[in-house]
Amino acid sequence: MGEKAMSFELSYNRDTNVAYVDICPLPPRDVRIDVIDVTDQLGLGTQVLARVDEDGALLGLIIEDYSRFKNALRRKYLAFAVERILDLILAKVRLLTSPPASKCRDLSEHVPAHA
Repeated sequence: MGEKAMSFELSYNRDTNVAYVDICPLPPRDVRIDVIDVTDQLGLGTQVLARVDEDGALLGLIIEDYSRFKNALRRKYLAFAVERILDLILAKVRLLTSPPASKCRDLSEHVPAHA
């Protein structure tokens, strides 16, 4: 039984040192988007915010101090590539924020076993 990696797009702003991880297309303008601080649950020492829609579906992450975040990931998970670790983090945050039925199900229906 193989794992299906979660699809996401990583955007990094070097000027602000902030990364945006998008896993769902932007919702319509009239949909409320909430931001939930998941920093303590991840324990990486940099602020990580989850973006969820009004139904609680995970839309993506905002990662402050991305260079420090990458270093913390490398120290914590030596053998993993940053992209694979982001897959694991997205799966964990999805579990923390998931509603009964996710609007982004088509992107990943399987949560990695390592999460």
